[in-house]
Amino acid sequence: MKTKSPTDKSGERKNPSFGELLATNPDLSGLRAEYARKPALKRRKAAEWAYDGSLADSSVSAAVARIPGGGLPTPEWPPGFAALAIDPEYAPAVLTVGCHEYGSGRQSEGMGLLLHLTELSPETPDWVEIIDRAGEFLVEAKAAEDARRLYEVALKVRPRQQEFITGMGWALCRAGKQGEALPWMEQAVANAPDDSAALSDYGWALTELGRFDEAQPILEKAARLAPSDGDLPANNLARLRQLREECRRLS
Repeated sequence: MKTKSPTDKSGERKNPSFGELLATNPDLSGLRAEYARKPALKRRKAAEWAYDGSLADSSVSAAVARIPGGGLPTPEWPPGFAALAIDPEYAPAVLTVGCHEYGSGRQSEGMGLLLHLTELSPETPDWVEIIDRAGEFLVEAKAAEDARRLYEVALKVRPRQQEFITGMGWALCRAGKQGEALPWMEQAVANAPDDSAALSDYGWALTELGRFDEAQPILEKAARLAPSDGDLPANNLARLRQLREECRRLS
Protein backbone atom coordinates (compact mmCIF):
# COMPACT_ATOMS: atom_id res chain seq x y z
CA MET A 1 0.00 0.00 0.00
CA LYS A 2 1.33 3.44 -0.89
CA THR A 3 1.99 5.76 2.01
CA LYS A 4 0.05 9.01 1.68
CA SER A 5 1.92 12.28 1.96
CA PRO A 6 1.13 14.18 5.18
CA THR A 7 -1.15 17.19 4.98
CA ASP A 8 -1.09 20.57 6.67
CA LYS A 9 -3.99 22.15 8.56
CA SER A 10 -5.50 23.48 5.35
CA GLY A 11 -5.78 19.95 4.02
CA GLU A 12 -3.10 20.48 1.37
CA ARG A 13 -0.49 17.79 0.98
CA LYS A 14 2.98 18.65 2.16
CA ASN A 15 5.87 18.12 -0.23
CA PRO A 16 3.68 17.30 -3.27
CA SER A 17 5.36 15.75 -6.27
CA PHE A 18 6.23 17.63 -9.44
CA GLY A 19 3.48 15.77 -11.28
CA GLU A 20 0.88 16.70 -8.67
CA LEU A 21 1.84 20.36 -8.74
CA LEU A 22 1.92 20.43 -12.52
CA ALA A 23 -1.65 19.11 -12.55
CA THR A 24 -3.06 21.23 -9.72
CA ASN A 25 -1.04 24.43 -9.35
CA PRO A 26 -2.27 27.07 -11.80
CA ASP A 27 1.05 28.91 -11.90
CA LEU A 28 3.09 25.83 -12.70
CA SER A 29 0.57 24.42 -15.16
CA GLY A 30 0.34 27.89 -16.68
CA LEU A 31 4.07 27.85 -17.37
CA ARG A 32 3.77 24.51 -19.16
CA ALA A 33 0.89 25.72 -21.30
CA GLU A 34 2.48 29.11 -22.07
CA TYR A 35 5.86 27.82 -23.16
CA ALA A 36 4.53 24.79 -25.04
CA ARG A 37 3.40 27.30 -27.67
CA LYS A 38 6.75 29.08 -27.93
CA PRO A 39 9.71 28.21 -30.20
CA ALA A 40 12.13 25.64 -28.78
CA LEU A 41 15.02 28.11 -28.43
CA LYS A 42 12.91 30.60 -26.48
CA ARG A 43 11.58 27.80 -24.29
CA ARG A 44 15.10 26.59 -23.55
CA LYS A 45 16.38 30.06 -22.68
CA ALA A 46 13.48 30.58 -20.29
CA ALA A 47 14.14 27.19 -18.67
CA GLU A 48 17.82 28.02 -18.19
CA TRP A 49 16.92 31.35 -16.57
CA ALA A 50 14.38 29.75 -14.25
CA TYR A 51 16.75 26.94 -13.33
CA ASP A 52 19.68 29.19 -12.50
CA GLY A 53 17.40 31.47 -10.51
CA SER A 54 15.94 28.60 -8.47
CA LEU A 55 19.40 27.33 -7.54
CA ALA A 56 20.51 30.82 -6.53
CA ASP A 57 17.37 31.35 -4.42
CA SER A 58 17.87 27.99 -2.72
CA SER A 59 21.51 28.78 -1.88
CA VAL A 60 20.64 32.21 -0.47
CA SER A 61 17.78 30.79 1.61
CA ALA A 62 20.05 28.10 3.04
CA ALA A 63 22.74 30.64 3.91
CA VAL A 64 20.31 33.06 5.57
CA ALA A 65 18.69 30.22 7.54
CA ARG A 66 22.03 29.62 9.29
CA ILE A 67 22.03 33.17 10.66
CA PRO A 68 20.43 33.42 14.14
CA GLY A 69 17.01 34.96 13.70
CA GLY A 70 17.43 34.83 9.94
CA GLY A 71 15.22 33.19 7.38
CA LEU A 72 13.54 33.94 4.11
CA PRO A 73 10.15 32.85 2.82
CA THR A 74 10.25 29.27 1.56
CA PRO A 75 10.42 29.18 -2.26
CA GLU A 76 7.11 28.26 -3.87
CA TRP A 77 8.64 25.18 -5.51
CA PRO A 78 11.81 23.12 -5.06
CA PRO A 79 14.73 23.92 -7.40
CA GLY A 80 14.15 22.89 -10.98
CA PHE A 81 10.34 22.61 -10.85
CA ALA A 82 9.62 25.78 -12.81
CA ALA A 83 12.36 25.02 -15.35
CA LEU A 84 10.99 21.53 -15.94
CA ALA A 85 7.48 22.90 -16.36
CA ILE A 86 8.79 25.34 -18.97
CA ASP A 87 10.88 22.76 -20.85
CA PRO A 88 10.37 19.06 -20.05
CA GLU A 89 13.49 18.22 -22.08
CA TYR A 90 15.90 20.51 -20.19
CA ALA A 91 18.41 17.97 -18.85
CA PRO A 92 19.67 19.82 -15.72
CA ALA A 93 16.09 20.28 -14.53
CA VAL A 94 15.22 16.65 -15.31
CA LEU A 95 18.21 15.57 -13.20
CA THR A 96 17.47 17.93 -10.31
CA VAL A 97 13.77 17.13 -10.10
CA GLY A 98 14.42 13.42 -10.59
CA CYS A 99 16.85 13.38 -7.66
CA HIS A 100 14.41 15.43 -5.56
CA GLU A 101 11.54 13.03 -6.23
CA TYR A 102 13.69 9.97 -5.55
CA GLY A 103 15.08 11.44 -2.34
CA SER A 104 11.57 12.41 -1.21
CA GLY A 105 10.48 8.77 -1.22
CA ARG A 106 8.88 8.81 -4.66
CA GLN A 107 11.33 6.39 -6.22
CA SER A 108 9.11 5.47 -9.16
CA GLU A 109 8.58 9.08 -10.22
CA GLY A 110 12.22 9.96 -9.62
CA MET A 111 13.52 6.97 -11.52
CA GLY A 112 11.20 7.75 -14.41
CA LEU A 113 12.76 11.19 -14.73
CA LEU A 114 16.33 9.93 -14.38
CA LEU A 115 15.74 7.29 -17.04
CA HIS A 116 14.26 9.99 -19.26
CA LEU A 117 17.75 11.49 -19.40
CA THR A 118 18.86 8.49 -21.47
CA GLU A 119 16.08 9.24 -23.97
CA LEU A 120 17.38 12.73 -24.67
CA SER A 121 19.67 13.25 -27.62
CA PRO A 122 23.31 12.32 -26.87
CA GLU A 123 24.11 15.70 -28.40
CA THR A 124 22.45 17.37 -25.40
CA PRO A 125 25.03 19.59 -23.65
CA ASP A 126 26.77 17.68 -20.82
CA TRP A 127 24.59 14.62 -21.54
CA VAL A 128 27.21 12.09 -20.40
CA GLU A 129 28.13 14.05 -17.26
CA ILE A 130 24.48 14.53 -16.29
CA ILE A 131 23.66 10.83 -16.62
CA ASP A 132 26.80 9.95 -14.67
CA ARG A 133 25.76 12.36 -11.92
CA ALA A 134 22.38 10.63 -11.79
CA GLY A 135 24.15 7.29 -11.38
CA GLU A 136 26.38 8.66 -8.63
CA PHE A 137 23.31 10.03 -6.83
CA LEU A 138 21.64 6.62 -6.91
CA VAL A 139 24.74 4.84 -5.62
CA GLU A 140 25.11 7.38 -2.79
CA ALA A 141 21.39 6.90 -2.02
CA LYS A 142 22.15 3.18 -1.54
CA ALA A 143 20.12 2.36 -4.64
CA ALA A 144 22.86 0.54 -6.53
CA GLU A 145 20.40 -1.68 -8.41
CA ASP A 146 18.66 1.39 -9.81
CA ALA A 147 22.05 2.87 -10.72
CA ARG A 148 22.89 -0.35 -12.56
CA ARG A 149 19.59 -0.09 -14.42
CA LEU A 150 20.34 3.51 -15.42
CA TYR A 151 23.80 2.68 -16.74
CA GLU A 152 22.46 -0.38 -18.54
CA VAL A 153 20.04 1.78 -20.51
CA ALA A 154 22.67 4.47 -21.15
CA LEU A 155 25.11 1.86 -22.47
CA LYS A 156 22.59 0.83 -25.10
CA VAL A 157 22.89 4.35 -26.49
CA ARG A 158 26.68 4.71 -26.05
CA PRO A 159 28.18 1.20 -25.59
CA ARG A 160 31.78 2.42 -25.48
CA GLN A 161 31.30 5.44 -23.21
CA GLN A 162 33.99 5.17 -20.52
CA GLU A 163 31.96 6.95 -17.83
CA PHE A 164 29.07 4.52 -18.31
CA ILE A 165 31.38 1.50 -18.28
CA THR A 166 33.04 2.54 -15.02
CA GLY A 167 29.68 3.57 -13.58
CA MET A 168 28.20 0.16 -14.34
CA GLY A 169 31.15 -1.59 -12.72
CA TRP A 170 30.94 0.54 -9.59
CA ALA A 171 27.15 0.16 -9.31
CA LEU A 172 27.47 -3.63 -9.52
CA CYS A 173 30.17 -3.57 -6.84
CA ARG A 174 27.99 -1.55 -4.52
CA ALA A 175 25.14 -3.97 -5.19
CA GLY A 176 27.42 -6.75 -3.90
CA LYS A 177 27.98 -8.22 -7.37
CA GLN A 178 31.74 -7.90 -7.63
CA GLY A 179 32.00 -10.92 -9.93
CA GLU A 180 29.65 -9.29 -12.45
CA ALA A 181 31.46 -5.97 -12.05
CA LEU A 182 34.92 -7.28 -12.96
CA PRO A 183 34.42 -7.49 -16.76
CA TRP A 184 33.23 -3.89 -16.80
CA MET A 185 36.18 -2.74 -14.70
CA GLU A 186 38.59 -4.72 -16.86
CA GLN A 187 37.14 -2.99 -19.91
CA ALA A 188 37.56 0.41 -18.26
CA VAL A 189 41.22 -0.34 -17.53
CA ALA A 190 41.75 -1.63 -21.07
CA ASN A 191 40.29 1.62 -22.41
CA ALA A 192 42.48 3.78 -20.13
CA PRO A 193 45.38 1.73 -18.67
CA ASP A 194 46.84 4.74 -16.86
CA ASP A 195 43.59 5.98 -15.32
CA SER A 196 44.20 5.78 -11.57
CA ALA A 197 40.47 5.85 -10.76
CA ALA A 198 39.70 2.92 -13.07
CA LEU A 199 42.67 0.98 -11.70
CA SER A 200 41.65 1.72 -8.12
CA ASP A 201 38.07 0.55 -8.69
CA TYR A 202 39.30 -2.64 -10.36
CA GLY A 203 41.86 -3.34 -7.67
CA TRP A 204 39.34 -2.78 -4.90
CA ALA A 205 36.79 -5.10 -6.53
CA LEU A 206 39.47 -7.82 -6.60
CA THR A 207 40.23 -7.06 -2.96
CA GLU A 208 36.59 -7.49 -2.00
CA LEU A 209 36.68 -10.89 -3.72
CA GLY A 210 39.74 -11.84 -1.65
CA ARG A 211 42.03 -11.94 -4.70
CA PHE A 212 44.80 -10.05 -2.94
CA ASP A 213 47.73 -11.18 -5.09
CA GLU A 214 46.02 -9.81 -8.22
CA ALA A 215 44.77 -6.67 -6.52
CA GLN A 216 48.01 -5.44 -4.96
CA PRO A 217 50.01 -4.56 -8.11
CA ILE A 218 46.94 -2.90 -9.62
CA LEU A 219 46.39 -0.75 -6.53
CA GLU A 220 50.10 0.07 -6.33
CA LYS A 221 49.97 1.34 -9.91
CA ALA A 222 46.79 3.29 -9.15
CA ALA A 223 48.48 4.95 -6.16
CA ARG A 224 51.53 5.89 -8.26
CA LEU A 225 49.40 7.45 -10.98
CA ALA A 226 46.93 9.23 -8.69
CA PRO A 227 46.92 13.05 -8.67
CA SER A 228 48.34 14.74 -5.60
CA ASP A 229 44.86 15.24 -4.12
CA GLY A 230 43.69 11.70 -4.97
CA ASP A 231 43.73 9.76 -1.71
CA LEU A 232 41.41 6.88 -2.61
CA PRO A 233 43.92 4.61 -4.40
CA ALA A 234 46.41 4.95 -1.54
CA ASN A 235 43.66 4.32 1.00
CA ASN A 236 42.52 1.23 -0.89
CA LEU A 237 46.09 -0.03 -1.03
CA ALA A 238 46.56 0.52 2.71
CA ARG A 239 43.32 -1.34 3.42
CA LEU A 240 44.41 -4.22 1.18
CA ARG A 241 47.67 -4.55 3.08
CA GLN A 242 45.78 -4.49 6.36
CA LEU A 243 43.45 -7.23 5.18
CA ARG A 244 46.37 -9.35 3.98
CA GLU A 245 48.04 -9.01 7.35
CA GLU A 246 44.86 -9.96 9.18
CA CYS A 247 44.46 -13.04 6.98
CA ARG A 248 48.13 -13.99 7.56
CA ARG A 249 47.68 -13.81 11.34
CA LEU A 250 44.54 -15.94 11.21
CA SER A 251 46.08 -18.62 9.03
